[in-house]
Amino acid sequence: MSRRRLYAPVVLATLAVGGLAFFAAGRTWAEAQVRAEGLASADVAVSGTDAQPLVSALAVVVVTAGLAILAAGPRMRRVVGVLTILVSAGAIALVPRAGSSTLDDAVRSAAEKSPAYTGPSSLGDISYGPWYLVAIAAFAVAVVLGVAMVRFAGRWPTMSSRYDAPSARRPERGASDGDMWKAMDRGDDPTA
Repeated sequence: MSRRRLYAPVVLATLAVGGLAFFAAGRTWAEAQVRAEGLASADVAVSGTDAQPLVSALAVVVVTAGLAILAAGPRMRRVVGVLTILVSAGAIALVPRAGSSTLDDAVRSAAEKSPAYTGPSSLGDISYGPWYLVAIAAFAVAVVLGVAMVRFAGRWPTMSSRYDAPSARRPERGASDGDMWKAMDRGDDPTA
């Protein structure tokens, strides 16, 4: 596959992995049962967003980076690629793993809000879901896509000048200064 043909797959993959990381952050990462003698038991569940809100926010940044490279020029695409690498690497470091104090504290905090909670002994064993692994994998792929953005941004197509502001266009050749002044006197905009 040529470098030019990587443009669309990189854009789509960046949008997809950002969306996948955001989706994974909203799923249940840890859960436990709260049981107390004489009371009905209750299940408490914690999502990745509950445990570490920055994970879902950084996933949105990755999605935004996928949209930004559509309209950016080669230099700005490199900046977006570096930003994608840094944000994704930071998100990988922030994702709470199974058994981490961040995730366990979030479960304990959710259990304390349960009507069945009577103390630390009423909290059962904490079980962990696989969604934190999905988020880590999505951010790892986003790092690779960020590297591709930095490496190949100069060879990807850009928007044409037709989308530039009218004032950025050059006046037609052959129009003298006198002709431009006459056009303004008539009420015409010579730059349009």
